[in-house]
Amino acid sequence: MRRLLCDSMLGRLARWLRLLGYDAPVLKRIPAQAPPGEVLLTRRKAWQGRPGVVFITHDLLEDQLRQVLTELELTPDPARFFSRCLACNVTVQPLDRQDAAGRVPDYILDTAEGFTHCPDCGKVFWPGSHGKRAGERLAAILGD
Repeated sequence: MRRLLCDSMLGRLARWLRLLGYDAPVLKRIPAQAPPGEVLLTRRKAWQGRPGVVFITHDLLEDQLRQVLTELELTPDPARFFSRCLACNVTVQPLDRQDAAGRVPDYILDTAEGFTHCPDCGKVFWPGSHGKRAGERLAAILGD
């Protein structure tokens, strides 16, 4: 799967692409050209029309996400949803309940179905209301 390199002004889009399971780092500096096999997503007009670049034309997140998926002919796989850290883009790893103790609130430890964590930044994730709302929003965006 191609990496989707996001210009620094597309941080929200990058987070939602990560939520879908795509490797979407946010770049502090744009390379002189898109690296082979990778796609640069940007809103910088000077980059419009360059090879390996998707110029994001929309202002609204939902439209930006639809544009990327359509132009790159990407079909999101629900099995990959929530597989990357939304903060740092690293693939999350399973976390045993006993290892989650002390890292999540007691109520969450007792009620959550399972846990994952980011091996880079240490954030712990679990299925909850935020994930449910994000899934509902994705379904509305993707039309599923």
